[in-house]
Amino acid sequence: MDDTSTSAPLGFAEAVQTVLRRSGPGSRIVELDIARAAGFAPAEEVFADVDLPPFDRAAMDGFAYRHADLARGPRLRLAGRVAAGETPAPRLAPGECVKIMTGAVVPEDADTVIPVEDTTGYQPRDGFVAFHRPPPRGANIAPRGEDLRAGAAVLRPGALLTAQDIGLLAAVGRRRVRVHDGPRIAFAATGSELREPGDPLPAGCIRNSNAYALWAQVLAARGHAEYLGLLPDEPDALRAALARGLAADILVVSGGISMGELDLVPGALEELGVKIVFRWVRVRPGRPTLFGVREREAAAGPGASARTLVFGLPGNPLSTLFGFDQYVLPAARVFRRHPRPAAPILEGRLDAGVRKKPGNTALIACRSEWAGSGFVLSPLVTHGSADIAGVRGADAIAIIPEEAESPGAGTRVPFRRLHQP
Repeated sequence: MDDTSTSAPLGFAEAVQTVLRRSGPGSRIVELDIARAAGFAPAEEVFADVDLPPFDRAAMDGFAYRHADLARGPRLRLAGRVAAGETPAPRLAPGECVKIMTGAVVPEDADTVIPVEDTTGYQPRDGFVAFHRPPPRGANIAPRGEDLRAGAAVLRPGALLTAQDIGLLAAVGRRRVRVHDGPRIAFAATGSELREPGDPLPAGCIRNSNAYALWAQVLAARGHAEYLGLLPDEPDALRAALARGLAADILVVSGGISMGELDLVPGALEELGVKIVFRWVRVRPGRPTLFGVREREAAAGPGASARTLVFGLPGNPLSTLFGFDQYVLPAARVFRRHPRPAAPILEGRLDAGVRKKPGNTALIACRSEWAGSGFVLSPLVTHGSADIAGVRGADAIAIIPEEAESPGAGTRVPFRRLHQP
């Protein structure tokens, strides 16, 4: 199917791929303190400023000595002690050893460290240490530069920064690093019946839970959250707010996208120059899902173009929650140069049956657990797509193909992890 068609509903997998084809990497680069940089894609190469380790380092608590000195017998005179951070290390005369702590500088004259448990320890009455099981020459010493040589590349663009990377950056003296910035994501919930948390709740109104769930999802995706507020079912106010949102990299609207008299979002978006790519997906929950694109002037200057990706998600809380995870999150991952934009599809075994009619892909909130030979998925019981309380604890979405009937307990089904930033 041509991905510019808005008439016939798309299959669920096709809708996800359509979003990915229309998504593109961002161009903003920011410099972050390394403590905040995990999960971002690096935008520079970093090289080691020192050898790692920067000196011959003791790998065990024990005694440092010359291996050749044991030819005189398994006892050496204790000549001192060296702890981590102490320099210079004591020098050794023939037949001497020093007590040494893990991480300490090995004396220049020593070539081996014996663990303390393989000795009698220091005997004060005669000033000697007796060795029980001397190790081979060179044992228990991490030589200078064993892990990394000064000048070696420790970071290159292409993968997200992990905790290990952050530790390595610190080890080579870097406190800040240049990374590809996350997208600016504007979001709003529509509906005159909505009230903010903490405000009075008149009869017939409900609290605005969707925008705050979206807020959490945006921040988890390393995005910059721009809350547009509650949008009433009134054309002028709605259009003005959406126009502000279209200045962002991604605009997400919850509610107002179906076929009702007050579902004004699609028309307002088209008036603002958004080209709607699709409006319907063969999936439950979330059949009325809108995806569109608007070309805009980029911040880089006149003549430079960029695009805003626009997502309209159904107003039921589960549809908004799942829709962000399945469509918006992959687009955000492309923007920040995630090497795997779509979360991987895994397989698990249902421990209870679920009801489903053929014709739509079913997204089922589950808890997942590794059971030794594979994942077990426990479907959560909800009272429909408005039951946000029913999906607390869900960490996975089972994806039941549209052609399938209701799968029973024991059926193996594909699933994705929820909330994979």
